[in-house]
Amino acid sequence: MPFASFSFTKQLAVLLSGVMLLGMLSWWSYSAHQLDDILTHQISLRAQVQSQQLSQLSSLIAAVGSGSASKTSEIINAVQAVSDADFITVSDRAGIRLAHPVAERVGLPVLGGDIERALENGESYLSYGVGSLGPSVRYISPIFSNEGDVIGMIKVGYLIDTLDLWTSERLLPLISFGIIAVAICIWLSWKFSRYVRTQMQELEPWQLKQALKTHQGVLQATYEGLVAINSEGSLYLINDSARAMLNYHQELGNVFTDGIDNPESFSLKGDDYINGLIRVNGKNLVMNRVTLRTSTGEPYGAVFSLRDQNEMHVLSEKISQVTQYMENMRVARHEYQNKLSTISGLLQMGAYDKALSVCLSQAKASQSQLDSLHALNSRPALSALILAKASKANELGVALSIDCQSDLSALSRRLSEEQLCGLIGNLAQNALEAVKGQENGHVHIGISESACEYTIQVSNNGPLLESEFDVLCELGFTTKQNKADHGVGMYLVRSIVEQGNGHMELDSDEQETAFTIYFPKELG
Repeated sequence: MPFASFSFTKQLAVLLSGVMLLGMLSWWSYSAHQLDDILTHQISLRAQVQSQQLSQLSSLIAAVGSGSASKTSEIINAVQAVSDADFITVSDRAGIRLAHPVAERVGLPVLGGDIERALENGESYLSYGVGSLGPSVRYISPIFSNEGDVIGMIKVGYLIDTLDLWTSERLLPLISFGIIAVAICIWLSWKFSRYVRTQMQELEPWQLKQALKTHQGVLQATYEGLVAINSEGSLYLINDSARAMLNYHQELGNVFTDGIDNPESFSLKGDDYINGLIRVNGKNLVMNRVTLRTSTGEPYGAVFSLRDQNEMHVLSEKISQVTQYMENMRVARHEYQNKLSTISGLLQMGAYDKALSVCLSQAKASQSQLDSLHALNSRPALSALILAKASKANELGVALSIDCQSDLSALSRRLSEEQLCGLIGNLAQNALEAVKGQENGHVHIGISESACEYTIQVSNNGPLLESEFDVLCELGFTTKQNKADHGVGMYLVRSIVEQGNGHMELDSDEQETAFTIYFPKELG
C-alpha cells in the first residue's frame, strides 16, 4: 500500500517511529562500537599488567634461566588457575615453548611470528595474531636475567572468541533495552498521532483546509455581523459586516470597548440572550450571544450576532404591510361574497331588474376606481395597494378619493415599485386610522406631475397634528396607544423620500391634514 494513501495519523505515526528507530539504531551502533573499544582496551591492559608482572617474577626468571620446562609449567599453571587470561605461554631465548596451556605443545616452537621484537630487542608490546589456539590479542614481555640479558619471553593473551562472548554478554542488556525502547517509541508515536488527530477534530489536513476555507466563505457571506471573543474578551474573529457596524479597523486580539455605551456588552458576564439592544457609535444594534463551553461546562469564549435595529424595524414594517394587504384582500373577498349572495338571492326571487341594478352599480363603482388608476397601468403592485386601501376604507365607512395622473416613470431609476408602495401605503394607512370612527371621514390620494417634478399627496379630514414634522419621522415615535407595534411607518416614509432625493411637507389644521411629497424628475 503506498505511503501517500495512509491517513494522516498513520503517516505521522510511521514517520515518528521511523525517526525514533533511526535514532535508536544510531545509538546502538555507536554504543556497540564504544563498548567494543572499551572492552578491548581493558583486556589489553589486563594482559599487559599480567605479562609485565610475571616477567619480573624471580622464580619464573630462575626457571627460564635454567631451561626447566617442568618448573616453568608448574609456575605458569598455578598463575593460570587464578587468571582470567585464555593462555599464558613462556618460551626461551630460542623461541621454544617452556609452558603452554596444552602440555603436548611444550617444547615446540612458538607460532604467530610476533616474538622477535621481544627476544631480539627486549621490547614489550601488544600484538594481534593467530596462534595455535586461534586468533587472539596478547601482550608480550621479555624475561631478563639478573645480568640484564634476554633469556626468554612471556605471552599473556585473550582469544577473540572470548572477547566476542564478553561483548555479547554486555550487549545483551542493551539489546533488551533497545527493543523495549523501540516498542515504547512506536507506542508513543501512535499515541501522539492520535492526540494530534483528536486536536484536529478527527479530520485530515485536507479536510481542515477545506473546512477553514468554507468557514471563511460562510463568515463573509453572512449578512449579519458576527463577532467571536475568547475567555479574556479579546476579539479573534469578525466578519466584514460586523466591522462596518462597529467601525472596527484594528487588528484582532484586542478587547473592543470603543464607542460602546456598555463596555461589558462584549464579555462573558451574565447569561446568553436573544435580541439584546446595544448602542455603538450612536447606532442601535440588536445583538444575540451564545457562550462557547468546554466539555466540563466552563466558558472559553462567545459568539455574537449583530443586526441594525433600523433594518429590523423596516423589515417588521414590511411584514406588517403584507399582513395589511392580506387583510384588505380578505375584506374585499368578503364584501364581494356578500354582493354575490345578494345578486343570487335577487335572481332566485325573480327580481332580475334589481339584480341587474346591483351589478351595474358595483361595476360602475369598480370601473370608477379602475379609471382613477388608469395612469398606473405600468405599476400593478401600486394599483393593487391603492385598491386594497379603498376596500379597507369602505369597510371602515371612510370615503376615499383617488386622483392618479402620473405613473411616476422617471422615479424608476431611484425608487423601486415596492418602495413606492411602502411610501403611499404608510401614508394612506395613517390617514385611514386618523379618521377611523369619525363621521364623514374622508381620505384623498393624489399623484400628479408637472414639467419638473412629481407630486404625491395623501390628505385626510382628521384631527390636527400637533407634533413637529421631524418628531413624527423619528424611529419609534407614534401617536397611537399601542407603541410596541408602531413607530416605524413615518421613519420608513422619510427614508424612502430621502433615497429618491425628494422632500416632504406637512400641512395640518382643524379642517385637514396633508402630507405632500415632491420628487424632481431630473437630478443635478
